[in-house]
Amino acid sequence: MTTVTSNDVRVLARSRAADPVLALVGGEVVVVPRAELGEGDRVLCTQETLVRELGGEVDDIEAQLFAGRLTSLIGE
Repeated sequence: MTTVTSNDVRVLARSRAADPVLALVGGEVVVVPRAELGEGDRVLCTQETLVRELGGEVDDIEAQLFAGRLTSLIGE
């Protein structure tokens, strides 16, 4: 089973890439610019959504809870 980690969430929050997203690419959870996504890649969360939901600073507990929510979406 693929798992989103709290570190994945923090990397997305801190990314300076243009339009970064947390995505499932080839079975791996990665942070990439949306423009680099290929066919079949799946966006799990955008930086914009993350900031809207958690604010600009993401603490460890928030990151863990958000990662758990995203992990549950992978299975759907």
